[in-house]
Amino acid sequence: MIEQLPTQYDDFSIVETLGEDEILRIYERLVLDFAESDDPIKPVGLRSTDLLASAVSRQHTGSGARMKYPEVADNAATLLFGICHDHPFVNGNKRTALVSMLAHLDKNRMTLVNVGKEELFEMIVDVANHTFVARGSRPRRPHSDPDREVAEIARWVRDHLHRLQKGERQITYHQLRAILGRYDFVLENPHGNSIDLVKIEEIVARRFFTSKTTSMRKRITSIPYPGEKRLISIDLLKHVRRVCQLTEADGFDSPSFYAPDDDTNVIDGFINEYRTVLRRLAKR
Repeated sequence: MIEQLPTQYDDFSIVETLGEDEILRIYERLVLDFAESDDPIKPVGLRSTDLLASAVSRQHTGSGARMKYPEVADNAATLLFGICHDHPFVNGNKRTALVSMLAHLDKNRMTLVNVGKEELFEMIVDVANHTFVARGSRPRRPHSDPDREVAEIARWVRDHLHRLQKGERQITYHQLRAILGRYDFVLENPHGNSIDLVKIEEIVARRFFTSKTTSMRKRITSIPYPGEKRLISIDLLKHVRRVCQLTEADGFDSPSFYAPDDDTNVIDGFINEYRTVLRRLAKR
């Protein structure tokens, strides 16, 4: 079930926004990831720092102490719209807009649910073509009112929005592997679409004045494994923490469990998770 979210915020501090440096990092990750594919981002480059600043500044539009887009859904929507239509990059704007929107939601501890790849692809294409307001009608005539367009995009985002609960975060299997390693757990022996979760225990054997330490490997369970760069589901992550006894009830609070934070891995996770959509966007 999708959690009902508040509909009005009046404080600038409520919503976390993305800066120009974060958008540039997303673009660079996309360029690197697609470099050897059939759909590379070419030519590569920033068309204008002013255009990037314009797209990013949409998040902060307002009057006095009141934001024009104070809700997360609206704020993410206007960022998506800005990158799509300000075209700050020579190529790859739609791909950058999509990943930036996902990163914006993640930064605000939210994520999209119950949305298929086809629906997501059509949403981005409609936004880029100014036909999102007219979706469902034939023919789809472009709409030229940015405020109306952003409002419709925000409504769509809100319909699919899920707030991550306390202690939840979206991470990749690569990040999970690094986290578990700090607690002497490893992921090994991939088989089919699964991988073993193993606990490494140090056994010390003492004899007179000497001691010998050996490592024992205890298989805890097997979990689904689609690949290092894929995002692990929240439910599966909760399961892993429970079986490893690494929950807050076991004395491992979430900030210490997830530290250190590396958003590059999360960005790579989004790129991999939505690769089919990104590839299709490259052709539009």
